[in-house]
Amino acid sequence: MAISKLNLEDYCNDIFSLFAIHTDLDDYRLAYFLNKYLGINLCRKEFDLDFINSKGSFSVFEYIDQSNFLKWSLISNIYNHNFSDKISRDDLFAKSNNLVQKFNLLTEYENVNYLLKIENNDNQVDLENIVKEIKSIPQVITLYDINKDLKNKENLIFL
Repeated sequence: MAISKLNLEDYCNDIFSLFAIHTDLDDYRLAYFLNKYLGINLCRKEFDLDFINSKGSFSVFEYIDQSNFLKWSLISNIYNHNFSDKISRDDLFAKSNNLVQKFNLLTEYENVNYLLKIENNDNQVDLENIVKEIKSIPQVITLYDINKDLKNKENLIFL
């Protein structure tokens, strides 16, 4: 009987650029500014990105550029899960604490707010110009390329 082995590298051979974005903007506001500054049309996907073992769901905005054969994806890297911890006592004044638990899509980049993924980018887009335009958005703190340092590619192959 032959044994088949699937390799993750077989599915991750797409050419893509991945940028980390630090900002305090909400996801829809950042998508608006990226659309405005880059001349693209990011739209919120119908379903968020979530995994069975994760308690978070991560928002995804997507734009498919038919003329240049590019796919742009803006993915939230941080999900804050709100829950209340009820302290039950047998008296009249029971307390409940509102707690927030933070989940990350890419755990090695826990302080990155958003990820911008540009697929099928085989030198079709001037990445230096894109970085310059995004950095000109006043609310963007910093932006840098993390494609070469990425360890958890399996979280991004489904986008």
